[in-house]
Amino acid sequence: MTQLTTLSIQNFRNCSCAQLELSAGLNLIIGNNAAGKTAIIEAIWLLATGRSFRSQKSHHLIQHNTPSATLFCETISNHNDKDSHKIGVQKTLDNTLLRLDGETLKSQGPIAKLLPIQLLTPESHKLLEEGPKARRQFMDWGCFHQTAEFMPLWRNYQRALKQRNYSLKKRLPKEQVQLWDQTLVENALQIDEIRQNYLDELTPYLVTFCQALMPEIETDVVCQYRAGWPKTAESLLELYQQSFAKEQQLGHTQYGAHRADIRFKFNNQEAMNILSRGQQKLFVCALLLAQASLHEKVVNEPVIMLIDDLPAELDETHRTKLLELLQILNIQHIITTTAEELIPVLNPETYQAWSINSGNIVSK
Repeated sequence: MTQLTTLSIQNFRNCSCAQLELSAGLNLIIGNNAAGKTAIIEAIWLLATGRSFRSQKSHHLIQHNTPSATLFCETISNHNDKDSHKIGVQKTLDNTLLRLDGETLKSQGPIAKLLPIQLLTPESHKLLEEGPKARRQFMDWGCFHQTAEFMPLWRNYQRALKQRNYSLKKRLPKEQVQLWDQTLVENALQIDEIRQNYLDELTPYLVTFCQALMPEIETDVVCQYRAGWPKTAESLLELYQQSFAKEQQLGHTQYGAHRADIRFKFNNQEAMNILSRGQQKLFVCALLLAQASLHEKVVNEPVIMLIDDLPAELDETHRTKLLELLQILNIQHIITTTAEELIPVLNPETYQAWSINSGNIVSK
């Protein structure tokens, strides 16, 4: 289910009211800095994920002196325009209401399945530089969308991990801590297998898009998966038993699926050490395109790409190349920019543009 047809925004950030009819291809949001462009991207991301990529605090999202912010969108399948859904999110200071086709939901999962959103921002290159959390999220996005068993396993794992960490922090007897070990291990091993299989499938696509966007790099990228525990250990269960004393001192579980990571290497060197800042941005683009291509092959629906301030990310040559690839992959993309002329329109028939000023958005 992956094309947004309409987007409605009320009292979100500095946008009091906006109604957008979106095209199947390029959707361009044009405005000066601080005009509210990123809020449009953020609203779509929040609809899909239930959270903002800019702030964890609801009062930052709700327009001043209003009780709530309301977001609404309609989606259709890329292959069947009769297969449509209506999605709504209402945020107050202490509550979030999720609606799908008129029904109230208890979790974000069903909406996230219908809206496979990818995001490229000026901070996206930090995927390479910062800790493993963002790389796990990148990997788990694909596992979630392509393997139905992944999310129940991850939830079970997180519940057991929370209980085990609580027991360690409270310095409960070893026997009480170990009550959670078997559940943790069983789920971790299954999660580990899903992640490894996903990266094995993703890597050939990543190699292809790296070659397309960075032909000057002559060696192929290698994705080095790290499970979150030493595979040299006899077993994860044995590792928990051996490390109990140290973990009790630390007050948390050292090993497991929650510590997994991916390292990207060219010619056996870390990508972040040998790629320039511009190449790092291109590499993240390659990662997203690879993920999008694999998703379409497995799920038979394209993703939706959100790109905040594309001209700040890539030079003219690479902007055009990325847009060509998005068009070839049939990916709906919503892009913000300070100037319309910076974004080449490759297909006027699937193009829509708006200008925004102080939160007021007008179709061009």
